[in-house]
Amino acid sequence: MAQASPQALHPRVADASLSYCLGSAALLAVTAGFLSQAPVSNGPASLALAAAIALDAASRLAAAALSRRCGLALAMGGLPSLVLPLGAMPGLAAAILVLLPLLGGGRFPVVASLIAGLIAMGALARLSFIRSVLSRTGAEKRDAPTGLQTPPVPSEASSGKIAA
Repeated sequence: MAQASPQALHPRVADASLSYCLGSAALLAVTAGFLSQAPVSNGPASLALAAAIALDAASRLAAAALSRRCGLALAMGGLPSLVLPLGAMPGLAAAILVLLPLLGGGRFPVVASLIAGLIAMGALARLSFIRSVLSRTGAEKRDAPTGLQTPPVPSEASSGKIAA
């Protein structure tokens, strides 16, 4: 994790935030269109998708707040995953939903639920990452001033037990 000034926002992060907001707005607009066509069948999937977008937005706001508070430039990395890229590209999800009527009706609930699940998993992964960063930085701050170290593990000789 790289140190960054608490007030500075990297231009790449700002560009990503703008594309995320536009993609989320497009995804919500497409979802509202499907919801207005068939409220009964598309309602639960639309609600799940809206909730997933709200959870993802909340996790992004929490990550931004943590970055400002700790002065850390947070970046999630690791193995390639379907979860994190789709959570970062709601515009792609909106494009998939726009093309859905070409395949025939009745598929919106399944595809929207799948997209909602992927977005929610990405948001939960981000929140888990934030939690681990908070616990690590909290432990470093807690232990740094006092100079505490982990206590040594007592051996059998020092515990007063005699080996037979």
